[in-house]
Amino acid sequence: METYRADLGTENNGRSKTKRRWLWTILLVFLVAGLAGYAQGRRYLLDGLPDLPNKQAMWEMNVEPNITVLDKTGRIIGHRGPYYGKPMKLSELPAWVPDAFLAIEDQRFWEHPGIDRKAIVRALLENTKAGKKVQGGSTLTQQLVKNMGLSRDKTYKRKFQEMWLAYKMEQILSKQEILELYINRVDLGNRAFGVEAAAQRLCGKPAKELSLMEAAVLAALPKAPGTYDPVRNPQASKDRARLVLQTMMVQGKISPQEMHEAEQAAAELNLGQDTYLDEQNLGYVFDMVSERARELIGAGTKDLVIYTTIDAELQTTALQSITKVVQKYKKSRKVSEAALVSVETETGAVRALVGGLDYNKSKFNRATQALRQPGSSFKALVYAAALEAGFTPGTVRIDQPTTIGSGEHEWAPKNYTRRFRGPMTVREALKLSINTVAAQVGAEVGPNKIVELSQRLGITTRLGAHYSIALGASEVHLIDMAAVFMVFANEGVKHTPFLIESISDTAGNRLYSRKKHMAERVYALPYARQMTGMLRDVVDSGTGYAAGLGERQAAGKTGTSQDFRDAWFIGFTADYTTAVWMGNDDNSPMKKVTGGLLPVDAWKDYMQKAHKGKKRRPLKAPEPIVTDEETKTLIAFYAGLTESLTKERNLANGQVANSGG
Repeated sequence: METYRADLGTENNGRSKTKRRWLWTILLVFLVAGLAGYAQGRRYLLDGLPDLPNKQAMWEMNVEPNITVLDKTGRIIGHRGPYYGKPMKLSELPAWVPDAFLAIEDQRFWEHPGIDRKAIVRALLENTKAGKKVQGGSTLTQQLVKNMGLSRDKTYKRKFQEMWLAYKMEQILSKQEILELYINRVDLGNRAFGVEAAAQRLCGKPAKELSLMEAAVLAALPKAPGTYDPVRNPQASKDRARLVLQTMMVQGKISPQEMHEAEQAAAELNLGQDTYLDEQNLGYVFDMVSERARELIGAGTKDLVIYTTIDAELQTTALQSITKVVQKYKKSRKVSEAALVSVETETGAVRALVGGLDYNKSKFNRATQALRQPGSSFKALVYAAALEAGFTPGTVRIDQPTTIGSGEHEWAPKNYTRRFRGPMTVREALKLSINTVAAQVGAEVGPNKIVELSQRLGITTRLGAHYSIALGASEVHLIDMAAVFMVFANEGVKHTPFLIESISDTAGNRLYSRKKHMAERVYALPYARQMTGMLRDVVDSGTGYAAGLGERQAAGKTGTSQDFRDAWFIGFTADYTTAVWMGNDDNSPMKKVTGGLLPVDAWKDYMQKAHKGKKRRPLKAPEPIVTDEETKTLIAFYAGLTESLTKERNLANGQVANSGG
């Protein structure tokens, strides 16, 4: 019996050992399989996982190039690309702005380590109960990670990577830094990222001035920017904003009274009222400042804020003025395009620039890119060169059949009226735009002298040094003609037109500031005053008579190229120098449109509105002192020819009023 029991015990021990060996084997297999599965799963889940960048790089991730344009007052008037507002610190915002976002997006933000397990469990239970996804468990940190570097694929792998990176981010950044990054980079619809961008876009104010209700409206957007857009879907936006307010109240962030007052204020919200000018209006300016900005600072900076010289009201007025005239006479006068440049006379700051009637149809800028013949408006440069050569406004030349040059270079200019008036002063010749006298004076001074002076005063295009330059046969840019006439208005001092005051990035770092350039004298003061006086005569009683601004002094010159292909008027006051061109892009003739007709109409309409409320200031053109009795007699005699010749010109233009071209 004892032997049997011993054998039985030995057998049981053997079986136990065998069983334990099998158990250990199975456990080892499971352990190896588990480790292999873990390694394989980890490899799969972490495959393609992006590295978290440093703090500075986090602010720049996925930020596309964008440009914001501001007018002379610092008001935003245009934007291209996604809109990122100036980065705001929490201390710069009302407390209810971050509180509103946390209330609706991540109530336990300050407690969790980047992953909110309670929120995940709660979301699973609610979604299971509803049979569909009705609640999410993502933290604000997870949203930030997803927006910064992960794909939009709705997979478990992407969700795992999101949580992993959120946890890692919380180890790199403080809670405050994460919240600031989120507040400044969250997608709030219409390509606006961050509260500053959305506040400017939707509320027309900086984020630091947001009311409680406005903050709730913005906080309602991240879940579905399109669905809760306050402009497109005001009721849905209002309902979710109320939910934000109620949640804030439950959390003790606001009082019931504050919630009630905010809800009452909802009806007074002024949403969707921005200061942007449409692309049709601002497009030409935008192209110019974008190109110029890259020249000034290079192409390295992605986001630019460009402070321009543009006056938003004048920019709108400029487009309206030329459009109104062209549309009125489009068929009857066969005119289809126009351009306008208006510059502050004493500084060179461009206040309005319109390169065509519709930027959306044509990006070609007729104010700065088009080369057109200026016609008689170029005579101002001919007579300016003549003054340097010893002429005076009282110098007399004879309006008569004239032939200049010889042989194949022979040129016989004709007057617009095909009539000749005999002896007259150059002052009268400019006032009445007499071609024969301008041609004679140009030949005496010499084409080379005229070209040299033109480039000194502001013409940037290449001019042909031939006799016909006296009548504007060489092509120029509209903006250059404005620059030239500014020299006369500023007593011979040159101010090159400019559009950019300064350039910054969206972080507020100044990248460029325009230096105050010393004014350059390019023309003698006495001659400049004489030219201003002569050009004032053009408006007071000459071909530009229709441009008169009443008691406000104005000066200028009309211009019409051969066969009525171009019509110009460039004029100035003590405040603004404005140039207008009209014609057709295909260079086809208009129907007898002279500079004294349609361009003057548009110029006057614009200038009257531009000067509204401005104090009247005289031009810098003192009356000429004439001591020579013979010159006095000639001036008095030939001045009497003005009225009759002007009437004749008006009749030829089909006008009854005292205006010409």
